Amino acid sequence: MRWLVCAAALAAAAAANQVWHDVNRYDAHGNECKLRNKQVECSRLCVAALDDCPAALQPACPAGQAFCADGECHDECTPGLQARNPCHCSRSGRKLPAAAARLVPCPAIPGATVSEFHPWRPQPDIRSACAATANITDQDATVGVWGRRWLGGDVTAVWAECPPAPAPNYTYREGYWLATFAVNGALALLVAAWSAYKRWAERGVRRASSGSSSSIDETTADTTAGAKADAGEKDSVGSNAPDAAMDLRGYREHLLGTACVWSIALVTALWVCYLGVWTADYYGSLPGARRGVAYSLAYKSSFLELATFLVLWGILFALLIALYILKPRLRNYFCVQTLPSAGTLVCVTRSLHEVRMIAEKTGRLQLAVNAATRWITAALSRDREFTTCPIERTSEGRVYFTYQCTRYVLDPRTRQFAPFEFDLGSAHRTLAARAAGLSAAEAAYRLELVGPNFIQVRAPGLYRAFVRELVSFFYIYQFIFLWAFYFYAYYQVGLVDTGVVLLSATIKVLLRMQSERRLKRMAEHEEPVSVRRDGAWLPTTTRDLVPGDVIEVVAGAHMSCDYILLSGSAILDESSLTGEPLPVRKFPMRIDDGSYSPAGAGRASTLFAGTVVSQVQPAPNAADSVASDRVLALVRATGTMSDKGQLVRRILFPNPISFVFNEEIRIVVVILILCAIFITGMAAYMYRGSSVAIAFYTVFAVAQLLSPLLPAALVIGQSIAAARLRQRQIYCVDPQRIMAAGKAQVFCFDKTGTLTREGLEFYGVQPVQEQRHLAPGAPPVLAALTASVAAAGELLQIGVAACHAVAELDGQMIGNPVDIEQFRASQWALAKDTRHLDTLVPPPGSALGTLHVVRRFEFVHARASMSVVVQDERTGQLHVFVKGSFERIGAISSPGTVPADYGETCARMASEGCYVLAIAHRTLPPTDPAAVAALAQDEIEGGCAMLGLLAFKNLLKEDTPAAIAELKRGSTRTVMVTGDTALTGVYIARQCGMVPAGSRVILGECASAADDVQWTDVDTKEPVADLPSCLAALGPDGFPAAELAVGGAAFESLCKTGAIDALLLNIRIFARMKPAHKVECVERHMRFAVTAMCGDGGNDSGALRAAHVGIALSDAEASIVSPFSAADRSVMSCVELLRQGRAGLATSFANFAALICYGQIMGIMLKLVSFYFAISLTQNLWMLIDGAVATGLMLAISMSGPAKRLAPQRPTSRILGPQMLASVGGTVIINFVFSAMAYVWLFRQDWFRCNEHASAEVDVTKWWLLGDNYEASILSFVSTFQFINNGFVFNYGYKHRAAWYRNYALLVVWAFLVAFVSYMLLADPNRVGCAFRLNCGTASVLESQFGVRPTWAIEPYNSPLGHNVIPRDSRYRLWGYCLGNMAATNAWQVLVVNGPVRAWLRRRLPLRRLRVKH
Repeated sequence: MRWLVCAAALAAAAAANQVWHDVNRYDAHGNECKLRNKQVECSRLCVAALDDCPAALQPACPAGQAFCADGECHDECTPGLQARNPCHCSRSGRKLPAAAARLVPCPAIPGATVSEFHPWRPQPDIRSACAATANITDQDATVGVWGRRWLGGDVTAVWAECPPAPAPNYTYREGYWLATFAVNGALALLVAAWSAYKRWAERGVRRASSGSSSSIDETTADTTAGAKADAGEKDSVGSNAPDAAMDLRGYREHLLGTACVWSIALVTALWVCYLGVWTADYYGSLPGARRGVAYSLAYKSSFLELATFLVLWGILFALLIALYILKPRLRNYFCVQTLPSAGTLVCVTRSLHEVRMIAEKTGRLQLAVNAATRWITAALSRDREFTTCPIERTSEGRVYFTYQCTRYVLDPRTRQFAPFEFDLGSAHRTLAARAAGLSAAEAAYRLELVGPNFIQVRAPGLYRAFVRELVSFFYIYQFIFLWAFYFYAYYQVGLVDTGVVLLSATIKVLLRMQSERRLKRMAEHEEPVSVRRDGAWLPTTTRDLVPGDVIEVVAGAHMSCDYILLSGSAILDESSLTGEPLPVRKFPMRIDDGSYSPAGAGRASTLFAGTVVSQVQPAPNAADSVASDRVLALVRATGTMSDKGQLVRRILFPNPISFVFNEEIRIVVVILILCAIFITGMAAYMYRGSSVAIAFYTVFAVAQLLSPLLPAALVIGQSIAAARLRQRQIYCVDPQRIMAAGKAQVFCFDKTGTLTREGLEFYGVQPVQEQRHLAPGAPPVLAALTASVAAAGELLQIGVAACHAVAELDGQMIGNPVDIEQFRASQWALAKDTRHLDTLVPPPGSALGTLHVVRRFEFVHARASMSVVVQDERTGQLHVFVKGSFERIGAISSPGTVPADYGETCARMASEGCYVLAIAHRTLPPTDPAAVAALAQDEIEGGCAMLGLLAFKNLLKEDTPAAIAELKRGSTRTVMVTGDTALTGVYIARQCGMVPAGSRVILGECASAADDVQWTDVDTKEPVADLPSCLAALGPDGFPAAELAVGGAAFESLCKTGAIDALLLNIRIFARMKPAHKVECVERHMRFAVTAMCGDGGNDSGALRAAHVGIALSDAEASIVSPFSAADRSVMSCVELLRQGRAGLATSFANFAALICYGQIMGIMLKLVSFYFAISLTQNLWMLIDGAVATGLMLAISMSGPAKRLAPQRPTSRILGPQMLASVGGTVIINFVFSAMAYVWLFRQDWFRCNEHASAEVDVTKWWLLGDNYEASILSFVSTFQFINNGFVFNYGYKHRAAWYRNYALLVVWAFLVAFVSYMLLADPNRVGCAFRLNCGTASVLESQFGVRPTWAIEPYNSPLGHNVIPRDSRYRLWGYCLGNMAATNAWQVLVVNGPVRAWLRRRLPLRRLRVKH
């Protein structure tokens, strides 16, 4: 590398000898080296008069010429010749010493030969040889040295050993410097003028309010601007806005401030160009007269050129970092601050709350570093997000701005901005009264307040996406350090590294663009719609809808906002929003005294944004809902206030995510910087030379220790994992979560549709024995289970056929999978044309009559039941059927109709894996069907008699047991979170292997959350009084032998009492869990471990969003409900996600470790050795190491695929964890020891001693030839083998990645590089070795000493020996030594880091980690 050898050349010029030994002083046996002859040039001898010159040096000029003051004969001694007196050492005037002013030169002494040259004291030898040539007998006494001993006494002559001439310097009147000062001075004056004006212009704001800020807490802001709302409506501000408080500051643009911004951008670009000009000047590539002249701008002084570049480079670096830090606030500084209501811009400041995906405990050092980081980020305002939004005005003059896709409107009374939401009310009757729609004026008013119903996702193009990616700190760091590579004749490797950085950035940009465009397709939608305004139906678009509008729902429509279905029914496809695989039937909101809740009973009447209408059915004669010949829906929430809008907003504007390595890399950076400072100090101690060279050494030491490729190494693993997941139809909208998946410790699963098949199989009915078959007064009992519904009584047959919400769409049954299976088992059919809600036709040959559904109450999770009122066409009788969970139906049925063995039978069937429902019945007195609409649900369902049980078999998916077994094998705790009964959950858990076979299961239940939890053995039904003692009984694996299961009420009770934390990681099955319960369950697990959640996206969508890693089993290509979605709907997708996540994490850390080792070898060992010996690797070898070895192996490591099976341990996510420290630290120490021992071996070789590299004997200006010696050859071969081996040893760890021998790309690259370098080492002088100046020499030397006649060009070697060919037997010893180095580091990785030593240490010294039963 040219920077290194230039610095080494300067070092050699300053000090010829190494610090700790004398060069070529002693041989390998301790004897003094036989000194070599050396041709030297003599300095001029200066005397007071020419007569004092020795006889051999008396001037003898041809006739007609005179001996002049320049020491040569000329026809005439002109003043110009007199001024070139070599005895004046290029000094004149006051700088010329008086003793030197009277000196004149003798004629030049011809070249002398030093018979025994002492490299450690060259000047005395040269003087003695020159004096002998000039016949000076006693030169030590009679000849002085210029500047040290002048004429006088015995001294009659002086050697003109001139000190270095004063270095050239700038006058700073050069054109380029004047332009530099002018441009930057103008910018400084412009900014100063703006600062003064800004302070003057903002004086009123400072007086008006301290800080001139308007703070708004969006969760508590008051209503102030709703005076124009309809009666009964309450306009509330900010009720659904972001949780964090925001700070608003107003600004007004000014021409002078805008000029400052553009000037700063222009000057920054000019600085970059200016640095480019100096780089071109370094290579002599400037156009015009300067072409071909290196250092022309620096008066051809390399030292001045280097110093200038260093200063300019540092200024540009500081400028770019300052702009990066100030970027969020720079634009606002160059605007005049005003009150928010009076400006043209608003700056929204929001605190960032980092999501820490860390399960392990944090050490004290890390806590201290984190605290320091928080202080620094707070001081630099990096803990807040600054978003500047333009203030706009509506057509009516209303002032607003849009922030995070939400409109914030200025309240004219309070002069504050806030988002608006119209509260339409919650009472059913109030909402139904809005069926008439809005007036055009009211709609326009509301549109001004809430803005268009359109979420605009700004997905930048390729150029803007790249700019956004490249303005981060790490890319600035990479850019500035790689520029130093370009400048210092190392541009080839700089280009390679730049290519790798751009490749990594390209992968990240493309993945992010794919996610953004996918999200844009899901979020943005606009289509025509019919809306009721002023009592008439008008055509418009969904963009213009506002809360309170009433629209007509038609088949094929895409729901663009949240609606309440007022009239008619609809079937919707919700797969893109929730992942629900089957279409869902929606029913109109009833006109009763109920209260609407979209998360509760109202969900059945809510049409969510993002869903698609498959079929509609008007209800012109509806009695309990709005009657209309159209299907009507009331707009409830638009834009980001809708459920879909909230999801999109979370994805578009997430809080930053922090992993373990994000925090620990801060410590690594500090350590590496300290290391760079240490080796810089060591270099300065050994070098004792130019400060510029030391400064460049520091720059490149940091560049090598903190490789610009490090950021690429950390993200390339996750980028490749994301691509592989997509190939397996697992789509990712947040690639950062792949790393979290690699560390998942707990995996929560929904049961129905996730672990089990989508549909349940009808198992049979178990009716209550009819009273006529029992003895008088005998209690009711359950009859035997029968698979045929037709074999049951008439009432139960009618109930099975009628009590459901199944619809038919294009010949396909639509509805709840249980309802569909139940209806199919009844063998009844749905009539296509009916004036009732539904008409049910009995199967052919049945004696039962057609049924008309006149009233239906859909299933509600809170009630755990549904009911229907049907009229038998044959008899005209009205029947009420209630169906639901066996617990609910047992509780509401008349006690005398519930069999004594009811609970026991239901529990037994549930424990056998049956999904058990109960059905009850009552007959209404003769009533007009229209009057039924006026009855409340409790009135209708009261006094029902138990009819019997419906049983469905919950069958596992074929691959569920294998997936659960693989997850447990991979030390991942699997947990079931289901809405089904606990006993069914226990059965499924045992079937799939989640609960080990033969394990005792203890169930905790209670009637309500206010009661105490009672624990019961599931198998023996015996109560468990002492739960702690049961959990204390350990199994063979060292964990409690008993597994726990809890119901929903028990879970609530444990959460309220705080007992849940102690039991959480022992509970395997969470049953009867409502959606809110699932979210809380996941969040509580997240306190202890990295938690994943898998579901079908229905009622577990909240838990999927809350988890660290959520994967929805959805047919949709992308679901906004979770970071991952799997199109194949297989539980094995969870295994694949963990496989790829673990492999990606391991790959990133392998690359990171390899680059850290690269930096340690490059930045410490290699550089210190180079400075000590004043040597360098050759330029071609540097390019091989950086361009092919480091980069090629990093890319090859990334090609390793995931392991076929999940390993029992997760990959480390700690950069400073014991595994990484042992792996990297051990490899570095082994390499250092072998490097040191290589030089110990070298200094014991006879062929080396007395042939050592002595900078005094070579031309140090030929920096590219400072590798022409044995010291550089040993360094070259040992370090190159180490660099090659680094990429290989960190490919181990096949527990999480495919075995190392299956990474064919790595094997090919590694084998080629080993063979290539081995050939250079072992072969006799050849074209390849000579290209790298290894085992080669000057052509004449090779021919005379080795019998090799080169046919290729070789620049003469820059050493007295003329070659660096290592003897053949020593070459093989060195090769074996290098292979031994490689073997030692491989053995360290295989046996210690990843092998039996690690296993033994794990047993003896286990880490304090979360221990859970898998």
